[in-house]
Amino acid sequence: MRYLLVTLLLTLSGCAVQPQPFSVVIDPLSPSSIRYSGEINPENVTLFEKLIANAPTRIDSLIINSGGGDVFAGIRFGGLVYQYKLKVVVDKVCASSCANYVVTASDDVIVKSGGLLGWHGGALQPFYQSLMLSEKQRSEVKLSAQQAEYITHWRKAEEDFFKLIKVNQTVTVLGMMPELVDKRDAPLFSYDQQTLKQLGLNITFEGEQATTSSSGDYMVQIFNLSPDVLDMLLIQHDKRLLNN
Repeated sequence: MRYLLVTLLLTLSGCAVQPQPFSVVIDPLSPSSIRYSGEINPENVTLFEKLIANAPTRIDSLIINSGGGDVFAGIRFGGLVYQYKLKVVVDKVCASSCANYVVTASDDVIVKSGGLLGWHGGALQPFYQSLMLSEKQRSEVKLSAQQAEYITHWRKAEEDFFKLIKVNQTVTVLGMMPELVDKRDAPLFSYDQQTLKQLGLNITFEGEQATTSSSGDYMVQIFNLSPDVLDMLLIQHDKRLLNN
């Protein structure tokens, strides 16, 4: 619980895990690959789009190192990955909007040894955070019209995105569900390969799935969910949204 965002309002930031220096270049050792390192924001994604559109050779791979960033820029980034059918290689970290929209948009993902892949919520995050509040706390959370509109726009954009790429949207929030959240002990969550495959993702890990950063901090909790447990969680998820 202590690693969840404390209020609904913080979900509007689309935060990255850590600020990073930005660069986007064609890999000098592999002219069919682009290396993207740093925050996902509109300006950076525009540079990526221009680079891939004007590359002298066909780009078929994206090597990424990003703690995330702006959610709408992330959805646009994922749309480009899907459009160009890019293989995605996670170098050091892919979290937040990177995990939500870049990794999910590719049907061929490799996470390099020691690379961190983790989620911490998506457009359905405010709904699950509200479930953790008492009635009194819920009454005290007041969203402005602008914030409510933002969340509505985000939910529609994310729903359309996941329908396009044919990946289960709940990948972004399973770790926030009441059945799992009390078991959370890390800032980010991920899933074993079988669960990822059931959610529509094709991800290969070089070695074991990493859970700690290069500095030794425990960052990602891996949920090993049997098919029966996952089915139960998905049914509970659908019921909650229908009753919302």
